[in-house]
Amino acid sequence: MPSQRTSSLAPLLAALALAALLTVLLAACSAGASGSFDPSGPCTTDGKAPGAYPDLEARIPKTYEGQGPVSVDSGRHCSPANLGSLAAAGISELRYAGGTWGFGGDRAAVLVVFEADGLTADLIANYYASSARAADRTRITGQSSPTLAGRQGHRLDTETGDRTQTVVVWPSTYPDIVDVVITNELPDPKIQSAVDAFGGR
Repeated sequence: MPSQRTSSLAPLLAALALAALLTVLLAACSAGASGSFDPSGPCTTDGKAPGAYPDLEARIPKTYEGQGPVSVDSGRHCSPANLGSLAAAGISELRYAGGTWGFGGDRAAVLVVFEADGLTADLIANYYASSARAADRTRITGQSSPTLAGRQGHRLDTETGDRTQTVVVWPSTYPDIVDVVITNELPDPKIQSAVDAFGGR
């Protein structure tokens, strides 16, 4: 599994200056991403940068809880190490964009969209669950299949030390796109607000 470190985006990006934020769940998406790459070139290396995939970045909600994101960027995973369980499912290139919101202390949320040929919410949910199971300090406290934005989704609740994280995953209305909300130390009403921020897309 990728090394545990903070990321600016969800399951995939380097977290703000909120130390240890979403430790394992974000690290599962962020490790190995380089700061400079050609997003239009062959998928031979992982990479991320603001504006790399503007169409995906445009799918990130402009506001959540009355404020815009602190950061937005996008990138892709190509290496089997960072694709994790997705590689075994036949996914060879995973593109993503995400925005990060901070609410003081360790309280934060990352709103993410993933895109890949043949991608499903089930595959992304398994990606996060398998990453959590492999993490030494993370304990899965719950898994469920709620209805999100009117569609069948997945919820994963974990604890890392004294922090609680939640990941909710559901299919977009567009094929091959999956929407994700990752939160740290946020209550259910704010998690639902994050889902609602996608506007049912």
